[in-house]
Amino acid sequence: MNGFIKIKAFVLTLSVLAGSTAFGATVSYATDCLERMGHILDVGKILEDVASPDTMLIMDFRKRPVRVDISGGKVSHIGYSIFTDRQRGDMPYSAVFNFLERYALNADLPGKRVKTVSAMLAEDNITCSDTGFERLRSMGADTTLAISVAELDERMYRVEWRNSSTTVFYICFPIDYDLLHGTSMSENERRLVADLQTCAKEYDAVMPSPVRKQLLPIYRRNYYILPGESYLLDNLTTNLYYRIESSDSTYVPICSGAYPFESIANILVTGAIDNNFEVDMKIDGYNPLPRITAPLNAMLGYFRRHGCTAYFGIGDYADPEATCYLIFRNRREGYCHLMRIIADVSMLDRREGTMTGRLTPYIPMSRVTSLFDD
Repeated sequence: MNGFIKIKAFVLTLSVLAGSTAFGATVSYATDCLERMGHILDVGKILEDVASPDTMLIMDFRKRPVRVDISGGKVSHIGYSIFTDRQRGDMPYSAVFNFLERYALNADLPGKRVKTVSAMLAEDNITCSDTGFERLRSMGADTTLAISVAELDERMYRVEWRNSSTTVFYICFPIDYDLLHGTSMSENERRLVADLQTCAKEYDAVMPSPVRKQLLPIYRRNYYILPGESYLLDNLTTNLYYRIESSDSTYVPICSGAYPFESIANILVTGAIDNNFEVDMKIDGYNPLPRITAPLNAMLGYFRRHGCTAYFGIGDYADPEATCYLIFRNRREGYCHLMRIIADVSMLDRREGTMTGRLTPYIPMSRVTSLFDD
């Protein structure tokens, strides 16, 4: 791996689950699509008396309940209320549920429409039962139906509502980040840059504390591997590396200049080792994007909170610089971020300094054929 390849009307009935003091006068939205929907529904008006920056509201549109989620003081979801909180809690598919609720509502909102709903469904490669897409908005009314979510070859989702062994309704759609969130690549890049420029220095990752039976010893003295997963290549893994602390015989993560590759892997895969490293990063986008300097653990935490798993591999090593590769993979939303990081291993013992990085974000995994040169 010696190179990095760039992959080609309204009645509002408010049910507020919070207090009575507004958390902020300005309403912000997680996406441009949500902002447009929020303006049509006048969501800002119902947020005036909301106290908590993390809550859920119910409003009505055309006599159907609409769910509005607020996270961190930002509107993160608007859509017909189809899935219950229990269903959301039982299955790790919040992006799928949000997509279906938002898409169903968006199809009903007034305003000049460039494409018909049928044309939208065809363009977005969405198929459903013969009863028609319109039935989706009412599927939440029957809480006796069982719901299943299937990932078909990691390329398509199929969501089914079943009554015993009979399928009452199904809908299929691509596992695609832009579709799931109603965004474009240019918007994704713009918002990613803004988020990384302001990500907090604090981090909340916790280093795994393995027990002996989980660790794989090899020929080196006091050296143990906690096996993880691999992705695409055998040497792109989530493996972690430990040694025994002689004072109390506990296993601690390796982090020293004596083991540069293992130390960098532990730092980058987990984001849980205390350090003062920063990353000076160039982002490859469809449009020119500014360089970003961010605290390393804060950046890693940002990707983790957005559902990504970090896979690590070593490329070239020319003392004292190691060229490393990271894939931040979000399987359930069908994308990965690819990053090359150059780290000076002489910084490891003092745990501070600046690494340089190059990031290619939001690669649709269904279109990836090769990530690295051989």
